[in-house]
Amino acid sequence: MLTETVAGRTYDYSHNVGRGAATGMGFANPVALALDADGVVYVVNRGGESISNVPWDRTGVGARISKVSLGSQAGEEEYLSEFSRYGSAPGQLIWPTGIALDSQGSVYVTDEWLNRVSVFDRAGNFVTCWNVVQPGEGEPNGVAGLAIDANNILYITDGRSHKVRRFTTDGTFLGSWGHQGSAPGALDSPWGVAVDDEGYVYVADSQNHRVQKFTSDGACVAQIGGPGNKRASLSYPTDVAVDPDGDVYICTWNKNAWDRGRIQIFDADGRFLTGLVGDAQQLSHWAEMTVAANTDYLKRRREVRSTEPEWTFAQPTGVAFDALHGRLLVADTQRSRIQIYNKLSNYLVPQMNL
Repeated sequence: MLTETVAGRTYDYSHNVGRGAATGMGFANPVALALDADGVVYVVNRGGESISNVPWDRTGVGARISKVSLGSQAGEEEYLSEFSRYGSAPGQLIWPTGIALDSQGSVYVTDEWLNRVSVFDRAGNFVTCWNVVQPGEGEPNGVAGLAIDANNILYITDGRSHKVRRFTTDGTFLGSWGHQGSAPGALDSPWGVAVDDEGYVYVADSQNHRVQKFTSDGACVAQIGGPGNKRASLSYPTDVAVDPDGDVYICTWNKNAWDRGRIQIFDADGRFLTGLVGDAQQLSHWAEMTVAANTDYLKRRREVRSTEPEWTFAQPTGVAFDALHGRLLVADTQRSRIQIYNKLSNYLVPQMNL
């Protein structure tokens, strides 16, 4: 369903951007997204993680940040630049996981392997980096999602120590909350995190199959979703976003062969609205360029019984809401693309109102 109206909201599939590429004009397993004040999207490419004897085929090849202007429709996207590379030196990344921008446009990237935050300016120049794990913390650590609130406070989840840490933009530690468990306020392998316009913090509580809503100091005020096989259930949520209306978008990774992930949408009170499974019926502009340049690619695509299986999400990992343009962006990770949905408030079909 390319266009769906529910509870006064219309989600209208627009187009998708991307293709698989280890570098340059494309993505390599995109896992997180962030937007600047001009609507330019910064994409975290996790890159391949296979180990090979081929010298150039290193673990993490393709790990980088892509900077892309999306445009308003297919064909208007523009690859602007990319920065960082695979490695452990300052300014490099091994397992990048989360990304956010502060009010000045500086870019912050978390690294699950290095347990640090790397900071870049808006042009992609490396500024500094700092360690997230604090002295005396003896448990395993694996830094995951990242969000920044209106006061430039960073919230960083840790999927292995099951907590959320707070920092200033210069890396000063402000405190943490969370411990492993399933009770309200406890966490199990938290991943993505978001902050709404009122300062509430939403955490994708992955292994508990829910999203929890916290105050800025860690008091749990609500739970959204939960395990199960109902329409409103969540299965391994990886990321969460909140739009200016308070609607909550939850990216589910899922482990079932029959359902390879979706976006579940809830209103501000936690009521389930609908789910999106992906609608990329047309190749992206960049992917079309690749197919058009290779006759064999084109022949093979015309020989398949149906291209329908490629329309849907394949283990989507990141989600962001572009408030400037009123649209939802989904990092369709295994297909190395971004699927885009417009949220419309004035959608009318006159025949249906007679």
